[in-house]
Amino acid sequence: MATNYQVDDIQLDHFTIDGITTRVATLGAGPAVLLIHGWPECWYSWRQQIVALAEAGYQAVAPDMPGFGETDPLPTMEDYNARRIGQFLLALCNRFGGTPATIIAHDWGATNTWNFALQYPDAVARLVILSVPLRPPTEVPPTEAYRRHFGERFFYQLYFQAPGKAEAAFDENPREILEKLFCSPDTPREAPRLGKTLDGGGGWLERLGKPREQPDWLTDADLDYVEQAYRHSGFEGGLNYYRNIDRNWELMAPFADRSIDCPTLFIAGTRDNVLARAGHGELDAMMTPRIPRLSIRLLEGYGHWIQQEAPDAVNDAIVGFLSETDPRANEAAFQ
Repeated sequence: MATNYQVDDIQLDHFTIDGITTRVATLGAGPAVLLIHGWPECWYSWRQQIVALAEAGYQAVAPDMPGFGETDPLPTMEDYNARRIGQFLLALCNRFGGTPATIIAHDWGATNTWNFALQYPDAVARLVILSVPLRPPTEVPPTEAYRRHFGERFFYQLYFQAPGKAEAAFDENPREILEKLFCSPDTPREAPRLGKTLDGGGGWLERLGKPREQPDWLTDADLDYVEQAYRHSGFEGGLNYYRNIDRNWELMAPFADRSIDCPTLFIAGTRDNVLARAGHGELDAMMTPRIPRLSIRLLEGYGHWIQQEAPDAVNDAIVGFLSETDPRANEAAFQ
């Protein structure tokens, strides 16, 4: 097994996946492991996991998802839905290693992968999901549920619903939104320019306080890379995933009672706002009825960007889980 891989060894190539020109980062040799990023990210958020997986004897495969980085956008806003993205992920699996596949996913990648596993249960062998749990479907469309819950308070996902609005603000200065989002839970911030209610107008940038310092897990070079990725792609494609949450609610309704039966590891930081303060017991009660082979690993004190904030802990958890659930090891044990 080759060792001493570095981030600089990661190879970037363009492939046609499901008719879409797709940039894919790869490293290593062995069984393929797919890494699916979220928003506002690209393949680069997995750089340290790619190296760790290659070191462990896998081929790490991390695409820019459609509309991100150097992967082509989809033709229309409506195309960024669970069915279309599921088709893309199936084609990606078949291009790299075939099915059933091992998939690691974070943020919107997590949502897309949960939906993929529900639609194509025979296509997944193992899952590692970061930060976004599989929640029960709401009784009403998500945007309606959000409006009921937040009322006159600002909520970023509702702000994102209007085509052209958020991307105009973010495209004007990509670094500003990236600097304001890529922070640790304890990163000191200046006071935001606007409060939590809608009556002040404005958007998300005005409600995110400027960080007074950069977290130690994020370098200027890291920010430069992601900034250039968004200067290339713009923010529209990534925001279009949010604009399909009601459509996804409809599309996934037929799968509401389907379970995910493959071994699954869920990793999150205890201070990730996405968890809404849910602890191990609450997450277990929420997900285990639909994911009977679920393991949960919570990392104390970390936030949403868990694979970048705590790469060593995340890498150890991933590689350990893959080793424990390796079908080759299981087959050998019975020979």
